[in-house]
Amino acid sequence: MKANTIILEGGLGNRMRVTASAYAMAKRTGIPMRVLWTKQWGMRCRFDELFKADLPPALPVREGAVTFDSCKADACSEHSAPSLTGRAGGGSFIRDARGFEKLLFARPTLKNLHAPHLLQRLCYRHIIYAPQIWYLNRDGFDYEAWFRQGGTLMTAYRDFCPWTSDDLRLLFRPNDDVRRLIDERCRDFTANTIGIHIRRTDHQQAIDESPIEVFFEAIDRELNAPPHLPSLGEGSGVGPTLYLATDDEATKAALRRRYGKRVITSDAEATRESTDGIRDALVEMYALSRTRQIYGSAGSTFSPIAACLGDVPITILQRDGAGSVDLLCQMKSQKEADGEIIPS
Repeated sequence: MKANTIILEGGLGNRMRVTASAYAMAKRTGIPMRVLWTKQWGMRCRFDELFKADLPPALPVREGAVTFDSCKADACSEHSAPSLTGRAGGGSFIRDARGFEKLLFARPTLKNLHAPHLLQRLCYRHIIYAPQIWYLNRDGFDYEAWFRQGGTLMTAYRDFCPWTSDDLRLLFRPNDDVRRLIDERCRDFTANTIGIHIRRTDHQQAIDESPIEVFFEAIDRELNAPPHLPSLGEGSGVGPTLYLATDDEATKAALRRRYGKRVITSDAEATRESTDGIRDALVEMYALSRTRQIYGSAGSTFSPIAACLGDVPITILQRDGAGSVDLLCQMKSQKEADGEIIPS
Protein backbone atom coordinates (compact mmCIF):
# COMPACT_ATOMS: atom_id res chain seq x y z
CA MET A 1 0.00 0.00 0.00
CA LYS A 2 1.27 3.47 -0.89
CA ALA A 3 1.82 5.55 2.23
CA ASN A 4 -0.64 8.27 3.13
CA THR A 5 0.97 11.69 3.42
CA ILE A 6 0.09 14.38 5.96
CA ILE A 7 1.54 17.87 5.58
CA LEU A 8 1.70 19.90 8.79
CA GLU A 9 0.46 23.48 8.76
CA GLY A 10 0.17 26.21 11.36
CA GLY A 11 2.26 26.87 14.44
CA LEU A 12 3.86 24.56 16.98
CA GLY A 13 0.73 23.53 18.86
CA ASN A 14 -1.27 22.73 15.75
CA ARG A 15 1.57 20.74 14.17
CA MET A 16 2.03 18.72 17.33
CA ARG A 17 -1.64 17.83 17.70
CA VAL A 18 -1.94 16.77 14.05
CA THR A 19 1.12 14.54 14.35
CA ALA A 20 -0.19 12.92 17.54
CA SER A 21 -3.53 12.38 15.82
CA ALA A 22 -1.91 10.74 12.78
CA TYR A 23 0.23 8.54 15.01
CA ALA A 24 -2.80 7.44 17.03
CA MET A 25 -4.62 6.54 13.80
CA ALA A 26 -1.66 4.58 12.42
CA LYS A 27 -1.02 2.81 15.72
CA ARG A 28 -4.66 1.82 16.14
CA THR A 29 -5.34 0.71 12.57
CA GLY A 30 -1.98 -0.25 11.05
CA ILE A 31 -2.62 2.14 8.15
CA PRO A 32 0.70 3.40 6.68
CA MET A 33 1.36 7.09 7.30
CA ARG A 34 4.10 9.64 6.83
CA VAL A 35 4.04 13.12 8.33
CA LEU A 36 6.10 15.88 6.73
CA TRP A 37 7.24 19.10 8.38
CA THR A 38 7.61 22.06 6.00
CA LYS A 39 8.99 25.54 6.59
CA GLN A 40 6.45 28.26 5.83
CA TRP A 41 5.14 31.54 7.18
CA GLY A 42 4.82 31.28 10.93
CA MET A 43 7.20 28.30 11.06
CA ARG A 44 10.63 29.32 9.80
CA CYS A 45 12.29 26.37 11.43
CA ARG A 46 13.03 22.73 10.62
CA PHE A 47 11.82 19.84 12.75
CA ASP A 48 15.36 18.67 13.49
CA GLU A 49 16.30 22.13 14.80
CA LEU A 50 13.78 21.62 17.60
CA PHE A 51 13.31 17.91 18.26
CA LYS A 52 15.17 14.63 18.26
CA ALA A 53 14.57 12.85 14.98
CA ASP A 54 14.80 9.27 16.29
CA LEU A 55 11.62 7.78 17.72
CA PRO A 56 11.82 5.87 21.02
CA PRO A 57 10.39 2.34 21.34
CA ALA A 58 6.66 2.38 20.73
CA LEU A 59 3.78 0.39 22.11
CA PRO A 60 3.39 -3.21 20.87
CA VAL A 61 2.24 -3.40 17.27
CA ARG A 62 -1.04 -5.12 16.65
CA GLU A 63 -1.12 -8.29 14.55
CA GLY A 64 -1.39 -7.56 10.84
CA ALA A 65 0.00 -4.04 11.07
CA VAL A 66 2.32 -2.62 8.42
CA THR A 67 6.02 -3.41 8.24
CA PHE A 68 7.83 -0.49 9.76
CA ASP A 69 10.56 1.16 7.73
CA SER A 70 12.80 1.94 10.70
CA CYS A 71 13.99 -1.65 10.96
CA LYS A 72 14.62 -4.62 8.70
CA ALA A 73 11.61 -6.77 7.96
CA ASP A 74 13.01 -9.77 9.78
CA ALA A 75 14.03 -7.74 12.83
CA CYS A 76 10.80 -5.92 13.67
CA SER A 77 9.35 -6.65 17.08
CA GLU A 78 7.21 -5.01 19.72
CA HIS A 79 10.35 -3.20 20.86
CA SER A 80 11.05 -1.62 17.45
CA ALA A 81 10.72 2.11 16.87
CA PRO A 82 8.07 2.33 14.15
CA SER A 83 7.82 4.96 11.46
CA LEU A 84 4.43 3.64 10.34
CA THR A 85 5.16 4.80 6.79
CA GLY A 86 4.75 1.31 5.39
CA ARG A 87 7.89 1.40 3.22
CA ALA A 88 11.11 -0.54 3.51
CA GLY A 89 14.40 1.24 3.89
CA GLY A 90 14.86 3.92 6.51
CA GLY A 91 12.94 7.01 7.50
CA SER A 92 10.81 8.06 10.43
CA PHE A 93 7.17 8.74 11.17
CA ILE A 94 7.71 12.51 11.13
CA ARG A 95 10.52 14.26 9.31
CA ASP A 96 11.41 17.42 7.41
CA ALA A 97 10.35 17.67 3.77
CA ARG A 98 13.32 17.37 1.44
CA GLY A 99 14.19 17.76 -2.23
CA PHE A 100 11.19 17.88 -4.55
CA GLU A 101 8.86 17.53 -1.53
CA LYS A 102 9.64 21.14 -0.59
CA LEU A 103 8.05 22.29 -3.86
CA LEU A 104 5.27 19.71 -4.00
CA PHE A 105 4.08 20.38 -0.46
CA ALA A 106 4.74 24.11 -0.22
CA ARG A 107 1.79 26.31 0.67
CA PRO A 108 0.18 27.50 -2.62
CA THR A 109 0.57 31.29 -2.97
CA LEU A 110 0.64 33.95 -5.69
CA LYS A 111 4.43 33.92 -5.37
CA ASN A 112 4.64 30.29 -6.54
CA LEU A 113 1.64 30.74 -8.89
CA HIS A 114 -0.23 28.08 -6.88
CA ALA A 115 1.90 25.44 -8.62
CA PRO A 116 1.94 23.13 -5.55
CA HIS A 117 -1.85 22.85 -5.70
CA LEU A 118 -1.71 21.71 -9.34
CA LEU A 119 1.15 19.28 -8.67
CA GLN A 120 -0.69 17.78 -5.71
CA ARG A 121 -3.79 17.22 -7.84
CA LEU A 122 -1.64 15.45 -10.43
CA CYS A 123 0.04 13.21 -7.82
CA TYR A 124 -2.89 12.37 -5.52
CA ARG A 125 -6.43 11.28 -6.33
CA HIS A 126 -7.73 11.76 -2.79
CA ILE A 127 -6.96 15.04 -1.01
CA ILE A 128 -8.26 16.76 2.12
CA TYR A 129 -7.13 20.34 2.69
CA ALA A 130 -6.84 21.88 6.14
CA PRO A 131 -9.95 24.13 6.05
CA GLN A 132 -12.17 21.09 5.38
CA ILE A 133 -11.27 19.21 8.57
CA TRP A 134 -13.42 21.24 10.97
CA TYR A 135 -16.51 20.43 8.88
CA LEU A 136 -15.52 16.77 8.42
CA ASN A 137 -15.07 16.39 12.19
CA ARG A 138 -18.44 18.01 12.80
CA ASP A 139 -20.14 15.63 10.36
CA GLY A 140 -18.50 12.46 11.72
CA PHE A 141 -16.37 11.73 8.64
CA ASP A 142 -14.85 8.21 8.48
CA TYR A 143 -11.14 9.03 8.29
CA GLU A 144 -10.11 5.41 8.70
CA ALA A 145 -11.99 4.34 5.58
CA TRP A 146 -10.56 7.32 3.69
CA PHE A 147 -6.96 6.54 4.68
CA ARG A 148 -7.43 2.86 3.79
CA GLN A 149 -7.62 3.88 0.13
CA GLY A 150 -3.87 4.47 0.30
CA GLY A 151 -1.94 7.23 -1.35
CA THR A 152 -4.02 10.01 0.19
CA LEU A 153 -2.83 13.55 0.89
CA MET A 154 -3.96 15.68 3.82
CA THR A 155 -2.80 19.15 4.84
CA ALA A 156 -3.81 19.83 8.42
CA TYR A 157 -3.62 22.12 11.42
CA ARG A 158 -6.49 20.41 13.28
CA ASP A 159 -6.53 16.91 14.81
CA PHE A 160 -8.87 14.28 13.39
CA CYS A 161 -8.37 11.20 15.58
CA PRO A 162 -8.34 10.92 19.42
CA TRP A 163 -4.82 10.80 20.85
CA THR A 164 -3.13 10.77 24.25
CA SER A 165 -0.50 12.82 26.03
CA ASP A 166 1.73 9.73 25.88
CA ASP A 167 1.55 9.85 22.07
CA LEU A 168 2.58 13.50 22.18
CA ARG A 169 5.53 12.94 24.50
CA LEU A 170 6.75 9.94 22.49
CA LEU A 171 6.82 11.87 19.21
CA PHE A 172 8.14 15.22 20.45
CA ARG A 173 11.34 15.16 22.48
CA PRO A 174 13.34 18.41 22.45
CA ASN A 175 16.88 18.03 21.15
CA ASP A 176 19.78 18.49 23.54
CA ASP A 177 20.26 22.21 22.82
CA VAL A 178 16.58 22.99 23.37
CA ARG A 179 16.47 20.81 26.48
CA ARG A 180 19.28 22.86 28.03
CA LEU A 181 17.37 26.08 27.29
CA ILE A 182 14.23 24.63 28.92
CA ASP A 183 16.12 23.64 32.06
CA GLU A 184 17.68 27.08 32.26
CA ARG A 185 14.31 28.81 31.83
CA CYS A 186 12.79 26.72 34.62
CA ARG A 187 15.64 26.95 37.12
CA ASP A 188 13.70 29.32 39.42
CA PHE A 189 10.44 27.36 39.27
CA THR A 190 8.93 26.00 42.46
CA ALA A 191 6.15 23.51 43.12
CA ASN A 192 3.90 26.58 43.25
CA THR A 193 4.71 28.18 39.87
CA ILE A 194 1.60 29.06 37.84
CA GLY A 195 1.69 29.16 34.04
CA ILE A 196 0.17 32.14 32.22
CA HIS A 197 -0.21 32.14 28.43
CA ILE A 198 -1.46 35.41 26.96
CA ARG A 199 -1.66 35.25 23.15
CA ARG A 200 -1.73 38.51 21.23
CA THR A 201 -0.29 39.85 17.90
CA ASP A 202 -2.28 38.22 15.04
CA HIS A 203 -4.70 36.09 17.12
CA GLN A 204 -7.90 38.14 17.10
CA GLN A 205 -10.00 35.65 19.08
CA ALA A 206 -7.53 35.68 21.97
CA ILE A 207 -7.38 39.48 21.89
CA ASP A 208 -11.16 39.86 21.86
CA GLU A 209 -12.19 37.10 24.27
CA SER A 210 -9.22 36.90 26.66
CA PRO A 211 -8.25 40.47 27.63
CA ILE A 212 -5.50 41.00 30.14
CA GLU A 213 -8.03 41.90 32.85
CA VAL A 214 -9.30 38.29 33.08
CA PHE A 215 -5.73 37.15 33.71
CA PHE A 216 -5.27 39.79 36.43
CA GLU A 217 -8.43 38.49 38.12
CA ALA A 218 -7.28 34.85 38.01
CA ILE A 219 -3.78 35.69 39.25
CA ASP A 220 -5.13 37.87 42.06
CA ARG A 221 -7.36 34.99 43.19
CA GLU A 222 -4.33 32.70 43.29
CA LEU A 223 -2.24 35.21 45.23
CA ASN A 224 -5.01 35.99 47.73
CA ALA A 225 -6.20 32.42 48.30
CA PRO A 226 -5.92 31.19 51.93
CA PRO A 227 -2.86 28.94 52.43
CA HIS A 228 -4.99 25.89 53.29
CA LEU A 229 -6.61 25.79 49.83
CA PRO A 230 -5.23 23.22 47.36
CA SER A 231 -4.80 25.99 44.77
CA LEU A 232 -1.95 27.41 46.85
CA GLY A 233 0.01 24.20 46.94
CA GLU A 234 -0.29 23.38 50.63
CA GLY A 235 3.04 22.34 52.09
CA SER A 236 5.15 23.98 49.38
CA GLY A 237 6.36 26.63 51.82
CA VAL A 238 6.38 29.41 49.21
CA GLY A 239 3.80 31.68 47.60
CA PRO A 240 2.98 31.43 43.90
CA THR A 241 5.36 32.62 41.21
CA LEU A 242 4.18 33.29 37.67
CA TYR A 243 5.65 31.99 34.44
CA LEU A 244 4.43 34.22 31.61
CA ALA A 245 4.49 32.99 28.02
CA THR A 246 3.40 35.67 25.56
CA ASP A 247 4.11 37.03 22.09
CA ASP A 248 3.61 40.63 23.22
CA GLU A 249 6.20 42.87 24.89
CA ALA A 250 3.54 45.24 26.29
CA THR A 251 1.94 42.29 28.11
CA LYS A 252 5.28 41.41 29.71
CA ALA A 253 5.65 44.99 30.91
CA ALA A 254 2.10 45.09 32.31
CA LEU A 255 2.54 41.92 34.39
CA ARG A 256 5.93 43.01 35.65
CA ARG A 257 4.47 46.35 36.79
CA ARG A 258 1.63 44.61 38.62
CA TYR A 259 3.39 41.54 40.08
CA GLY A 260 7.05 42.52 40.15
CA LYS A 261 9.61 39.81 40.88
CA ARG A 262 6.97 37.08 40.95
CA VAL A 263 7.00 37.14 37.12
CA ILE A 264 9.36 34.83 35.26
CA THR A 265 9.41 35.34 31.49
CA SER A 266 11.66 35.26 28.44
CA ASP A 267 13.88 38.25 27.73
CA ALA A 268 13.85 37.42 24.01
CA GLU A 269 11.56 39.35 21.66
CA ALA A 270 8.76 37.09 20.46
CA THR A 271 8.89 36.27 16.74
CA ARG A 272 7.91 33.37 14.47
CA GLU A 273 10.08 34.55 11.58
CA SER A 274 13.38 33.04 12.72
CA THR A 275 14.74 29.75 14.02
CA ASP A 276 15.69 31.41 17.32
CA GLY A 277 12.15 32.79 17.70
CA ILE A 278 10.51 29.41 17.13
CA ARG A 279 13.00 27.73 19.44
CA ASP A 280 12.18 30.23 22.18
CA ALA A 281 8.46 29.56 21.65
CA LEU A 282 9.12 25.84 22.13
CA VAL A 283 11.05 26.58 25.32
CA GLU A 284 8.03 28.58 26.54
CA MET A 285 5.69 25.67 25.76
CA TYR A 286 7.78 23.19 27.74
CA ALA A 287 8.24 25.68 30.57
CA LEU A 288 4.44 25.97 30.82
CA SER A 289 4.27 22.17 30.94
CA ARG A 290 6.33 22.23 34.16
CA THR A 291 3.98 24.55 36.05
CA ARG A 292 1.24 23.28 38.40
CA GLN A 293 -1.69 25.09 36.72
CA ILE A 294 -2.01 26.89 33.39
CA TYR A 295 -4.26 29.81 32.52
CA GLY A 296 -4.57 30.11 28.75
CA SER A 297 -6.06 32.29 26.03
CA ALA A 298 -9.17 31.57 23.96
CA GLY A 299 -8.67 29.90 20.61
CA SER A 300 -4.97 29.13 21.01
CA THR A 301 -3.63 25.57 20.87
CA PHE A 302 -0.30 26.53 22.42
CA SER A 303 -1.14 26.29 26.13
CA PRO A 304 -3.43 23.22 25.79
CA ILE A 305 -0.56 21.34 24.13
CA ALA A 306 1.71 22.44 26.99
CA ALA A 307 -0.89 21.11 29.43
CA CYS A 308 -0.92 17.77 27.59
CA LEU A 309 2.88 17.50 27.63
CA GLY A 310 2.97 17.91 31.40
CA ASP A 311 -0.48 16.51 32.29
CA VAL A 312 -1.12 19.89 33.89
CA PRO A 313 -4.66 21.21 34.59
CA ILE A 314 -5.61 24.15 32.39
CA THR A 315 -8.27 26.86 32.46
CA ILE A 316 -9.02 28.91 29.34
CA LEU A 317 -9.87 32.43 30.49
CA GLN A 318 -12.60 34.36 28.64
CA ARG A 319 -14.77 37.39 29.34
CA ASP A 320 -17.87 35.22 29.75
CA GLY A 321 -16.28 32.51 31.90
CA ALA A 322 -13.98 29.55 31.36
CA GLY A 323 -13.68 28.43 27.74
CA SER A 324 -13.23 24.96 26.29
CA VAL A 325 -10.10 23.24 25.00
CA ASP A 326 -10.37 22.36 21.31
CA LEU A 327 -8.31 19.16 21.25
CA LEU A 328 -9.19 15.51 20.64
CA CYS A 329 -7.33 14.63 23.83
CA GLN A 330 -8.64 14.15 27.37
CA MET A 331 -7.59 17.14 29.45
CA LYS A 332 -7.48 17.75 33.19
CA SER A 333 -9.68 20.47 34.60
CA GLN A 334 -8.79 22.33 37.79
CA LYS A 335 -11.54 20.45 39.64
CA GLU A 336 -10.00 17.16 38.56
CA ALA A 337 -6.66 18.31 39.89
CA ASP A 338 -8.32 19.16 43.19
CA GLY A 339 -9.92 15.73 43.41
CA GLU A 340 -13.38 16.42 41.98
CA ILE A 341 -13.45 14.44 38.72
CA ILE A 342 -15.43 16.30 36.07
CA PRO A 343 -14.79 15.56 32.36
CA SER A 344 -13.36 18.56 30.55
